Amino acid sequence: MKTTLSLITALFITGAGAEDLLPKKYQLTTEVAEKIAKTAIAECKKSNAHVSVSVVNDQGRLVYFYRGNNTGSNTVHTSFRKAYTAATLKVSTSVMSQMVEATGLSQLGKMEDDVLLLTGGVPMFYQDALVGAIGLSGSPNPKLEEICGKKALELLEK
Repeated sequence: MKTTLSLITALFITGAGAEDLLPKKYQLTTEVAEKIAKTAIAECKKSNAHVSVSVVNDQGRLVYFYRGNNTGSNTVHTSFRKAYTAATLKVSTSVMSQMVEATGLSQLGKMEDDVLLLTGGVPMFYQDALVGAIGLSGSPNPKLEEICGKKALELLEK
């Protein structure tokens, strides 16, 4: 309460508004997450690959999920973990999977239960700000999952 009162007093005295103190932040909506997921699914279908897709926000929290037809039950959690990893580490899981082979990083994949260093997770940036990530699972080729995810993220460039 004392901190809140001090902040209000400081705002009043300096004439600064909250917009000057708090950063502006883009937020991934469910509608946008759904469009991105459906675009990734359509892209993978061009290669006859059935996938499950998870889209998470910048904190790695699930915003949208789609389980693909004929996908294994493991794809539910795997797609989420790939998206979570890409969002929280702010880099594609394909890059991270290569980094664990570097000296001193062999334990990287064991740092948290939801971190999964398999190709198929791609961070989502809008105007240089992380807004979330997409994770795909179920394709026989994880590189295809990443390609489909990156293609879907082109929606943010329009």
